[in-house]
Amino acid sequence: MSPWRKILIFTILRLAFLIVPFVVLMLLGIPWWASALIATVVGLCLSYLFLHRQRSEVSEAIEEIRLSPKKDADNDLENEVLDREESEAKKR
Repeated sequence: MSPWRKILIFTILRLAFLIVPFVVLMLLGIPWWASALIATVVGLCLSYLFLHRQRSEVSEAIEEIRLSPKKDADNDLENEVLDREESEAKKR
């Protein structure tokens, strides 16, 4: 599975753990600010309890993304042009 897919799945699950309690609390008639506060605490607790594996996978995915070599064709082309100009200047 691609690193970005792991990050997306984790993000969707975290949002679900926040939105579902918020909607339930709002349907119960609790004021929005209290619902938001309670839903945040519930969402954090649920994600801590149930998303350990996904959290580890996302951590590894972020590390993989950060350590992967960056391929920048435009930058490579600019470097080649600058190197060519520098070598021509030295010949003169």
